[in-house]
Amino acid sequence: MSKSVPNMTRRADIDWIRVAAFGLLILYHVGLYYAPWDWHVHSARSFEWLRYGALITNPWRLTLLFLVSGVALRFMSRRLSPLQVIRARAARLIPPFLFGVLVLVPPQSWIEAMDKFGWRQDFFAWWLAEFSPQGFADGIPLNHLWFVLYIGVYSLAAALLLVHPAVLRFAQKVFEVVLGGPRLLVLPVAYLAFSRQSLFATYGLSNHLTTDWYNHAISFGVFLLGFTLALSDRTWADFERLRWPALITAALALPLLIALEANPGGMAFDGLVQNSMFALDQWATICAVLGFASRHIRNADGPLLRYLTDAVFPCYLAHQTILVVAAHLAAPLALPVNVEAPLLATTTLGGSLLVYELVRRIGPIRPLWGLKRLPRAPAKAAQTVEAAAAARPAKAA
Repeated sequence: MSKSVPNMTRRADIDWIRVAAFGLLILYHVGLYYAPWDWHVHSARSFEWLRYGALITNPWRLTLLFLVSGVALRFMSRRLSPLQVIRARAARLIPPFLFGVLVLVPPQSWIEAMDKFGWRQDFFAWWLAEFSPQGFADGIPLNHLWFVLYIGVYSLAAALLLVHPAVLRFAQKVFEVVLGGPRLLVLPVAYLAFSRQSLFATYGLSNHLTTDWYNHAISFGVFLLGFTLALSDRTWADFERLRWPALITAALALPLLIALEANPGGMAFDGLVQNSMFALDQWATICAVLGFASRHIRNADGPLLRYLTDAVFPCYLAHQTILVVAAHLAAPLALPVNVEAPLLATTTLGGSLLVYELVRRIGPIRPLWGLKRLPRAPAKAAQTVEAAAAARPAKAA
């Protein structure tokens, strides 16, 4: 039997998952630079095996992030009213999103325009063209900031549920029953497989809010699931009990998924087999991660985790611009890939942490990077105390 899982206001395992997912994201984006499909920038050298290597994390990485984002929002909402939740999300997400669109993404777009479309003017000319009336009409690139936009919209929708807490409690009880025991491993797979089978071929993954219906079905679905079940002791206990079956299932599903991807017959039955295997690997991996993390690191808090948790969002904002610029500068050097790829990874990670170290010390720009404002020093009160002390007569020796 799994140990009882008490309700908490903070879960270290959720924070560790977010930190680990960011580390995987850097490796994944470096891989995209060499992958056999298009990205914002691309090496002259590509490797077909990355088509299959990407499947190690592709099915579940973002889905897991959306789920734990829903969990984190529910924990945060325990201390706040619905309006306070909306205000907190707005303060956390809107300034970085606008700053990112105006400042962080344009260098990526400028380099992409030079590499792919022959743009030969400087960055400032590109920026003015991008944010001209014609540029707005053509669409403003969001690049990696699409995730920030989606989290903001999903958070707003979830916060509306807080207006009716009885409905939210009822939804939690329903999901606890429907997804109780082994059904927690089985039924989400069916939902994910149905969504992929019915929507992916038509809509794909566009990362455009108004047309990204497959992505919404998956990402918003698991976000709401995490939000609804975040406080459920029963569900977390089930994740712990299912961790080994989930891990074994994921370990079996991954090579089968790669084989289906590599085989031209993998899309038989209108892709039903491959889509189902994708969903099986996707949810089984998520169940395993959540189960093992809940079992072993739910209380593994400490200074390192708190530092990394605070750093994740600023690093996320900075990392892709650093990577794209670094790849653009490294390309003329024609370094061996076994030198260039680790260099890009370390430059991206190190540069992102350096950005965090700089911006966290500069109070006025902290909100632009998703950090809370520094508390104001009680200068006036301190001066009053000092003045009173100076005016007080000294005691006789």
